[in-house]
Amino acid sequence: MKRIVWVISSIVALILLIGIISFTWIYQIAMGQKEQGHEAAAERAKEQAKLVQIEEVETFVGKEKQFIVEGLNKQKETTYVWVPASKKEKVIIKKAKEGITSNQAVQAVQKENTVSKLKDAKLAREGDVLLWEVTYLNENNQYSFSYVDFTTGRVEKNLTP
Repeated sequence: MKRIVWVISSIVALILLIGIISFTWIYQIAMGQKEQGHEAAAERAKEQAKLVQIEEVETFVGKEKQFIVEGLNKQKETTYVWVPASKKEKVIIKKAKEGITSNQAVQAVQKENTVSKLKDAKLAREGDVLLWEVTYLNENNQYSFSYVDFTTGRVEKNLTP
C-alpha cells in the first residue's frame, strides 16, 4: 500500500514539475517577443533625438507597431521618441513639455467617461497623431480604451471591445 502511494505521489510531482517548466518556457518566449526590437529602437532614438540616457522603452501596436522611447537629452529634458518598427516610417521626437502629461490625459478621459478603475496610461501613435492611450474599466466593468491627443489634450476616440 505504501508503495502505491509513493508511486502515485511521484507521478503527480513529475506532472507538476513538467507543468511548471512548460509554463516558465512559454512565459519567457512571450516576454521575449514583447521586448523584441527594444534595443534597436533605443539605439535609433539615441541617434536621432540625441538622447544621452534611456529611461524606458514601450511597445504600442495599433495600425502599425511602434516603440516609444523615453529618455533624457543633453539638457536633461525628458524627451519622447516614437520609433516605428518599419525603418521606412519617420521617427517623431517631442520633449515632454510640448504635450500633456499622462495625468492630464487621464483627467480628460474622466471628464468624458465613467472610469471605475484606471489601469494604465501609455504613449501611442496613429499615423502622425501622437496620443496617450488610457486603459480603464468603465462603469459596467468593461475593459475600455480612450485615445487622447498628446498635443491638445482632446479625447480623440473611446473604445470598448
